[in-house]
Amino acid sequence: MRRAAGIAIVTALVIACSPAPPTTQQLAQEAAAAMGGADRLRAIKTLAMKGGVGTRLRLGQTVHATDTETPATLKNVVETVDLANGRAQLDYELQLGVFGQHRKETLTKKNGRAVGLEDVAGRPLAIMSPSGLFSWGTQNNPEVLLRRNIITVMSAALMSPTSDAPSDRQLDGKTYKYGTATLANGERVGLYFDPQSKLLSAYETTDTETMLGDLPAQYLLADYRDINGVKLPHTITIRKGSQPYSDVRFSSASIDDPADDSLFAIPDSANAEVDKAIQAGDYSPIAISKIGDGVYFARAYSHNSMIVEFPAWLAVVEAAYTDAQSATLVRALNEQFPGKPIRYAIVTHHHFDHTGGVRGLAAAGATILVEKGHEPLLRRIVESPHTNPPDALETARKSGKAGALEIYEGKKVLSDGKQTLELYPITGNPHVDPKVIVYAPSARALFQSDLFIPGVGAPAGPEAAHLLKSVQDLKLRVDRNVGGHGGVAPFAELVKAVAATGK
Repeated sequence: MRRAAGIAIVTALVIACSPAPPTTQQLAQEAAAAMGGADRLRAIKTLAMKGGVGTRLRLGQTVHATDTETPATLKNVVETVDLANGRAQLDYELQLGVFGQHRKETLTKKNGRAVGLEDVAGRPLAIMSPSGLFSWGTQNNPEVLLRRNIITVMSAALMSPTSDAPSDRQLDGKTYKYGTATLANGERVGLYFDPQSKLLSAYETTDTETMLGDLPAQYLLADYRDINGVKLPHTITIRKGSQPYSDVRFSSASIDDPADDSLFAIPDSANAEVDKAIQAGDYSPIAISKIGDGVYFARAYSHNSMIVEFPAWLAVVEAAYTDAQSATLVRALNEQFPGKPIRYAIVTHHHFDHTGGVRGLAAAGATILVEKGHEPLLRRIVESPHTNPPDALETARKSGKAGALEIYEGKKVLSDGKQTLELYPITGNPHVDPKVIVYAPSARALFQSDLFIPGVGAPAGPEAAHLLKSVQDLKLRVDRNVGGHGGVAPFAELVKAVAATGK
């Protein structure tokens, strides 16, 4: 009995004298110390990661909706976060096959109010709400960059509850110390600390992608390098929904560079449009003009729509680019056609830059007309939950006012009174297959996107030649070519451009 009691006493003393397991906050403190110190991290006002090269997936640019995606390449990537003022910019060059763009997407502020600037080489600067920014960079938009950068996450980790006990967790075959933290906006973030280096090796949370909805996201950090006494990861790999999303390897970085402030400057010439965007809320520039009997052209910053007026309702051809553009279009149509709801929104193809406003029009109650070949992607876009933060469609669903998908196959005709709209799926086009072209007989107007750019003197490629042959085979009497890009021009322009190619 005495021997057993003695063993119990010794065991209790050993347990009592053993160091307590570290808390998540202590692991964060160790990580901060390895990075240069918590005070140095907290003092950072601006951070710019520069000279990045990498890849981006989940762009929604395949020929068929079910095709496996080819990664786009990224180069000259610069990601800048102004932590002190809540601003961020994505600056990069993207190449996907023969398509390339240099883009800057900027979340900035005027008088403390957020606004978005989109600057694409070859286009005028576009002013919009932050929700109107469309990105093919390493992130969904600059606002996500502001929430997901290493400094923001580490600051939250350093504020973790002292009672939070981490656990061992596997990631890619290696064991890490895993804990959780809460960001300033209430989001929970999982943290993976390397027990050897003490550094933060990864973090995870739920991202809400504009096109793909709520996805579990992992951010993998590597190649920590010293920048003015602070160690920062220079290789960042992002997975969303357990699939590759983007990766980038930066060559350099800067901290608190005074020159970064100029990246967020608003040109004097843009101030009036900025004030308009801030006042409107969700906003993207749109101008509506009449092109025929009950047919209207909605010219946007880069991706246009066509509006067809029926006796008691409207149809929108192409829900393009972003939900902010759809919100702006809905407001404009409510003013111009009071009492006439948008009954239908027509999808011409599944590419994300031409379906980015689908959820916004569904939130306005529109039925989304989708050709069967586009259904695999469009069903996911419309039906996936978007909760972080909730979007307009998520809110409309709760009130029972949301529109739904309607799938059709082959030619479809909308008709009411004397107005008719004809939808023709064409197959075999090298850009996208199938492709829906839309014909309004009352104006002899044909809407098509990505196949030819009307009104700008564009050359005709194989997509345009296929378009012309399809229109001829369908025996459509077309006077006006309405472009998802470009403008409205005589159909003879397309005929002449194709003839010039000799095909």
